[in-house]
Amino acid sequence: MKFRHKVLILNLLLLSLTTGVVGFLLMQRSYRLTMDTAIKSAVTENNLVQSSVEYELLDLVNSGRYDLNISLPSIGDQVFSGMISGEEGLAIRYGEKYLYTSEKDFPKLTSDPEAGDLFDFGDEVRKNYLLTEEGGEHFLYVASNSTLDSKPLNIITRRNISDIHAMLDQSVREYREITLLILGVSAVLLYILSRLLTRPLESLRDTTDSFAEGDYSVRSRIRSADEVGMLSERFNSMADSVEDHVEELNDMVHRREQFVADFTHEIKTPMTSIIGYADTMRSLDLSKEEQQQALGYIFSEGKRLEAMSMKLFDLLYLKDHPIERKRISTTALAESVETSMKPLIVASGQILTLDVAPGVLEGDPELLKTVFINLIDNARKASKEGDVIEFTGREVPEGVSLRPEAGETGEGTEPADGPRYIFQIRDHGIGISEENQKKIFDEFFMVDKSRTRAAGGAGLGMSLVSIILQRHEAKIRLESKPGEGTIFTVAFSVPAGSGEEHAEQDMAG
Repeated sequence: MKFRHKVLILNLLLLSLTTGVVGFLLMQRSYRLTMDTAIKSAVTENNLVQSSVEYELLDLVNSGRYDLNISLPSIGDQVFSGMISGEEGLAIRYGEKYLYTSEKDFPKLTSDPEAGDLFDFGDEVRKNYLLTEEGGEHFLYVASNSTLDSKPLNIITRRNISDIHAMLDQSVREYREITLLILGVSAVLLYILSRLLTRPLESLRDTTDSFAEGDYSVRSRIRSADEVGMLSERFNSMADSVEDHVEELNDMVHRREQFVADFTHEIKTPMTSIIGYADTMRSLDLSKEEQQQALGYIFSEGKRLEAMSMKLFDLLYLKDHPIERKRISTTALAESVETSMKPLIVASGQILTLDVAPGVLEGDPELLKTVFINLIDNARKASKEGDVIEFTGREVPEGVSLRPEAGETGEGTEPADGPRYIFQIRDHGIGISEENQKKIFDEFFMVDKSRTRAAGGAGLGMSLVSIILQRHEAKIRLESKPGEGTIFTVAFSVPAGSGEEHAEQDMAG
């Protein structure tokens, strides 16, 4: 059953119950008031009749000559003809005998329980009344109680009150008709009102159906200050969150698919070279110089596969495992990186300058060493012979903000509140285009694939750098212009109580 039908039915039931109870109480009250008025009028009438009968009896008693069996019927007939209309009746009961009745079929009421308690007078009671139904008509009897010659004398008047019951029945019929009319009009109005009230809910239902079918861009258009409007806002907030998560999941799936495709492609290239040169050596009779050349290709491609597999292992491991943090001297870290990179820098005919101020970081020394080796190695590959690569470091006080750039990665806009330690690697090489800056931290991305592969790279270094820095809650920013060079800025939080005398100094290798 639809919600608006429930609202309609419940409101009609409530309205019917309310009008029924209120109508019943009002008609009952009106009936009681009318009956009270009729009873008071009948009692007053009975008093008048009793006074008239007693007045006539008083004359007879004073004369000393009377026979009640003869006189009372005459007095009753005289009083009835003079004071009571034809719609009413009169009876005079003396002792246990009715001496006068205005009608032949006037009921001989007694003290029998079936006839009521009209003559059940108490010590102080002088009037009684009785309501009866006779032949489909309703009558009100009133009896007075007095004593004459030690016998009870009862003056009984009867009034037909069928008109009161007829009026009640007519009122009930009219009330029922009016109630049905009101309920019919109310049903129409309530249905229209329920449609207006539930239309936003139906709109929200249609929106949720579209959302459930995969249209994550759909939003509720309901704008109201009531609970439905609040529900619409909550739904839109939920939809925004779900859409963001779905986009993230889709992006993750896409990245994984791209990762598998790129990894397959990157493995295929060296494997093709290795298989090709190995098959050449197996199937052809090569000179010693040609054999050495083929073995050199096999060796270099094998080393590239080894480097790729090691970096891939590091990527997968870092995503699912915690890192062990130690206090690290910035100068010791920089010197260790310089020692590791010096042979490659010298072989390339380039110059690496080192200007790192004393400071302390917290993290995994080998992983951070990997970060700067990769950054300097990228600078080496982008530079030509004779170029200078600058490796600097300094502590920045609290309040100095890093300018957010499109090429940033890491957790948050800043590493943390408080002072930070900033490393910079600057080269004056070929630079990186703005489009490539957005992809620089993707797996297997290479700005210049021919140059990277020739240098033994696999396109995993920068993605590894990004993950390591994220795990250290650090921030990296990239600034580059094609033809002018590149600057990588890495910001770390400075731990409390920093001092190089307590930092890890063993950065050999």
